Amino acid sequence: MKIGIAGTGRMGAAIAQRLAGLGHEVKVWNRTAEKARGLGLEVADSATRLADISETLISILTDAPALESVYGQLLAGDVKGKLFIEMSTVRPETERRL
Repeated sequence: MKIGIAGTGRMGAAIAQRLAGLGHEVKVWNRTAEKARGLGLEVADSATRLADISETLISILTDAPALESVYGQLLAGDVKGKLFIEMSTVRPETERRL
């Protein structure tokens, strides 16, 4: 499966490495590109590009402002028929607004 992970902090990095270890084709993107590059996985040059090249998207961001700034970029990509898994540290109301 082609999985894109937006957010490569401690949790996102661990999930990305685990999924890659299980044989999935994992691409990553982070607002701070250096964090994503340190994982040894392919890094998308934008959140929109990550959405374009993934079948499943996992977002795991630190807070509501981060989620709100990134989701618009993800949704600008080719997302028709793709699965989104939201794991960010936000209140349910924030997710519903998106």
